[in-house]
Amino acid sequence: MTTSDLNDWDFEGELAHLLMVTEVPPVPDELETTVHLRLNRALVTSHWITFVTTVIPLAIVTMINPICHLLIQTFSGRRRRSTGSDEDS
Repeated sequence: MTTSDLNDWDFEGELAHLLMVTEVPPVPDELETTVHLRLNRALVTSHWITFVTTVIPLAIVTMINPICHLLIQTFSGRRRRSTGSDEDS
């Protein structure tokens, strides 16, 4: 055994023993309600920020391509060229 083994302190064992013998008071009823209200408020705010900054811009970018092609076809009368085979030419 080395000197570090002799001086090794069992932190986990001491902590487990301390937690085992310590009296823990019960959680107050109003604390749970308060925590739920604060957590719900934070979650709603977070979801709205995500929705406004990510989902709406992504939906707009996704819809721009078909809307632009519809407008081009409507005003010019030409169809969009397909990338398939050249059977029509």
